[in-house]
Amino acid sequence: MFVLPTVAFGVIATLTESVFNVDTDTESNILASTPTNPTGEVTVKFGTDTYDLYIWDGSAWYIYNNDS
Repeated sequence: MFVLPTVAFGVIATLTESVFNVDTDTESNILASTPTNPTGEVTVKFGTDTYDLYIWDGSAWYIYNNDS
């Protein structure tokens, strides 16, 4: 949970929704999918078998290899 700065009267607001989600799946399932994203948003997935990150920008998957 993220809490905004406070003033003398207490908490201004509290953000309770998740602002960044990363789904998990196998590489073959991720690459076979074509998510629909709202304008200006992307889909991020973590490959449970490769430990790589997959970013869908609306037309292609970008793979960030975990080389360590």
